Amino acid sequence: MLLTESEIAAQVRTIILDLIVAVPNITPPVQPPAPALPPVEQRLDTFVKAMKTLAELTGGRLNPYMEQNCKDFAANLIADYNRQSLTSTQEKWLGVVNFAESELGKKVPLSGAHYRGHLGTWVRTFYPQLGDRQETRLVNGVQQPIYVYACHEPTVAAGLTKAVEEFFAHPSPGAALRQAGAFTSKKEPALAK
Repeated sequence: MLLTESEIAAQVRTIILDLIVAVPNITPPVQPPAPALPPVEQRLDTFVKAMKTLAELTGGRLNPYMEQNCKDFAANLIADYNRQSLTSTQEKWLGVVNFAESELGKKVPLSGAHYRGHLGTWVRTFYPQLGDRQETRLVNGVQQPIYVYACHEPTVAAGLTKAVEEFFAHPSPGAALRQAGAFTSKKEPALAK
């Protein structure tokens, strides 16, 4: 039995309509908004409550390093909030290790060829134009001066990014630093009497 053109067209139309109905409605997934941190007052309140709970659980015996770190965290949180409130700017001062880990997602080890101390020395040796501001911060349980950089400035952030990438790409940054004289003492020798 031969079909006429109109019968063929009707069957094709029916097949196409069935296929269209069978295709699920595809809508792009809705991205949830990026979570925002709660206000500083709320974070500080939560932190204080957590510290009280921790003190209760440990009988008031906290590791001195942990205790100092917590005090520093709270002080930095308040100071940063106050500074931004007073100046109405969004300044971001970070040490080079903090920058590498938080902004670039690098893991900077405590030891080995590409360790934390060499990264800071690398930036100070090969990129001194990025800044020379120092702050006293808790580093490995010891309060000591570290160099901090104005990461809110695009040129500084770009320079730090370049420095960190070069540091991790170098096969032996310690050798390059020694060759550049980064580890030589700059103190005047004491005269013997």
